[in-house]
Amino acid sequence: MNTAIIAEYNPFHKGHLYHINKTKEKTGDSSIIAIMSGNFTQRGEPAILDKVLRTKMALLNGVDMVLELPVEYATGSADVFAFGAIDIINKSNFIDTLSFGSESGDITAFSDLADVLNTEPEEFKTLLKMELGKGASYPVARALALSSYLNRDISFLNNPNNILALEYTRALKRTESTVWPCTIQRVVSEYNSEEMTGSISSASAIRKAFSETGFCSGIENYSRHLAGLPAGATPH
Repeated sequence: MNTAIIAEYNPFHKGHLYHINKTKEKTGDSSIIAIMSGNFTQRGEPAILDKVLRTKMALLNGVDMVLELPVEYATGSADVFAFGAIDIINKSNFIDTLSFGSESGDITAFSDLADVLNTEPEEFKTLLKMELGKGASYPVARALALSSYLNRDISFLNNPNNILALEYTRALKRTESTVWPCTIQRVVSEYNSEEMTGSISSASAIRKAFSETGFCSGIENYSRHLAGLPAGATPH
């Protein structure tokens, strides 16, 4: 079995290693193919390490193959990012499963929401127009309309990984993909937390620490958070 993981690995850290190991455990020790951003990330900024170093870090830690996500998708919004990655996965013809991290860890919640967003029932569209008419931004209006239509709390979509998880699920359904989705619940640190915690911190926290202390001293001080950084590594 071959399993894809969509990632930036900016930089590759212990949380990513946890995701890979849990994915192998959940899928029966399948081969891991990473669909990874190149030298530019979803924020439109250069990655803290170039794509070659980040690829080496991934390969040293259980990834078997790395495929590059083209820059027009890698720097796009969540739906564009997800569609580009899913398109690569579908066209590869050798990937069976997609594993992605989420704060909720519940695949059924994403599936239900994806069905509504992909089919856009008339009642949902009416609710969406109503919220937009009140002056809400599209993301806020969409969330409010979804919550009203399904009559449930969907505040879990406030977490960035859950937003991406929803877009991956939508893209799989929209393309009628045969790839099976599974999600691994995040541990310890929130996706965009800027606090260094224990041995697993978010990539945002690690990048912030590097920017404040300098890359070399950052490596020395925070190496416990990284995984498989090649000797002599330098920033992009």
